[in-house]
Amino acid sequence: MKKKLSVAKLGGSLIDTEGKGVPRILKRIRELQAKSDVGPVAVFSAPIGCTDELIRIGEATAQSTPASTRHVFQIYRCIAKQHVKPELLPQALADIAGCEEQTHAALRSVNKRFDGNVKAKVLTLGGEVCSATLMKSVMNSNGIVACDVPVHSWPVVTDDTFEDAVPNLELSKKRLDALVGPLEAGKVVSLAGFLGVTSDGLETVLGRGGSDLTCVFISCLLKMRYQTETVLYKDVPIQSADPKVVKGQKTTHVRALTYNEAHKASLMGMKIVQTPAIALARRFGQPLQVVPIDNPEEYSVIQAETSGGEVVKCLTGKAGCAILSMNDEKSRSLEDMLMIWERRNDFLDLGAETLETGDRIRDFLFLDSEFLRRNEEKLKGFDENLHVEYGLGVVTLIGDRMKNSPGVASIAIGAITGINIKRAVFAPHTSQIIIVVEDKNVGATVAAIHLKMAEMNSLKSN
Repeated sequence: MKKKLSVAKLGGSLIDTEGKGVPRILKRIRELQAKSDVGPVAVFSAPIGCTDELIRIGEATAQSTPASTRHVFQIYRCIAKQHVKPELLPQALADIAGCEEQTHAALRSVNKRFDGNVKAKVLTLGGEVCSATLMKSVMNSNGIVACDVPVHSWPVVTDDTFEDAVPNLELSKKRLDALVGPLEAGKVVSLAGFLGVTSDGLETVLGRGGSDLTCVFISCLLKMRYQTETVLYKDVPIQSADPKVVKGQKTTHVRALTYNEAHKASLMGMKIVQTPAIALARRFGQPLQVVPIDNPEEYSVIQAETSGGEVVKCLTGKAGCAILSMNDEKSRSLEDMLMIWERRNDFLDLGAETLETGDRIRDFLFLDSEFLRRNEEKLKGFDENLHVEYGLGVVTLIGDRMKNSPGVASIAIGAITGINIKRAVFAPHTSQIIIVVEDKNVGATVAAIHLKMAEMNSLKSN
């Protein structure tokens, strides 16, 4: 029998900038330690807000107006002084100072643009690497024998796409000892999320929310050696809708999602798990546990098989969308560019229609209108007459069982009389029904449809 091992991701909001979340993190790590034969591996994000601050600093440096990193590293020092015992504190502060100096060295090499390997170094050394190093000291100060992994031995080897890198399993297998050695020695491994390295040792990052991908990838990497479980700790449980949006309504805890449902929900506005992490978990058949850190009994499982009788598992809302309309014939090269060169999957083909003028126009729904704003002039190279409608949002019903339960769309549409529907994509066979409305109406649309959840879930399957 393989030894049991948990790989757990602990996000930046759980640590928080004042370190208030540290005791509950330690409690959960001890629980994982008690039920496992080795480990766990604890994957840490940067404290909330630090990545955005480091991006701001880097961009300011690129504009020859350098900004101070003092505030970012002061967060780590304050947490260390609260949670690291006195005899270990000098080394913890020295480790933080080392990360700060390396971050400054990377910033000094910024030349007009804040991008590529330099950006990856700044964001990880000032973020996840410092966070994991700090949490190693915190664990050792609280009775948990822990170590971190130096960047020169980093086990997540990626391609050369520095700001949205893809991990390479075969190359990473060659660095398994960086994890297996400490685990077999009885240590908890404190690992930086978000960070990758190329085969020749240059730092990369795994895209926004990449600590999820780190956690899933490490689980899959260690699967050949251990019986791994993947635990993603979050602030709140997965629910049928955002309680802040459907105020006054009772939300339902979603106990299980398929990989497909989780992917669609995350892409369409419900921040469950980073979508590349879900795709990797599906590829390796690795179930994911999404666990609210304060109420672990309200966990959710993401796996291949569907479970539960709900027709509609959850309802998501996302503002900041747009519809791009362009000549149908010219749209093919645009799709290729977006998917192959830009590696974007956050747009949907709404189909083509022939206008009275005889022109055939294709529409695309983009879930990130800011991408279009930044690149609209460049995109006109494909069709100088293209048009973009901004100020839109999407409301999406998610559920694999919708394809066998007719009537969901009519109930949803009937719930939102008085709200202008700009477009609707009735595609229950893809586990989603998408309703496009004005940005300002997203919340009201979600709330109105959520009132009908019980009715939709009472529909009989074919």
